[in-house]
Amino acid sequence: MFAKFLLTVAVVAIIWFGFKYLQRVTELRGRRDAARAPSGDKPRFEPVTDGESVQDLVKCSVCNTFRSPKLGPCGRAKCPY
Repeated sequence: MFAKFLLTVAVVAIIWFGFKYLQRVTELRGRRDAARAPSGDKPRFEPVTDGESVQDLVKCSVCNTFRSPKLGPCGRAKCPY
């Protein structure tokens, strides 16, 4: 009877300290990644509610990228836009 109780306490303690260890490792990784990241915020996409933020893209035959025709030329010679 006492052995079952002791085993239960040991299992709970192992799970508890294992969980605390994993939290600490995750926190240290987050700090390391934050230290490596360049300062300043990353640019975020903020859609415009007027519906103009959604556009059909077409492939530029010169630079082989997909662009909106409304953006104008890509800057290369013979750009069709």
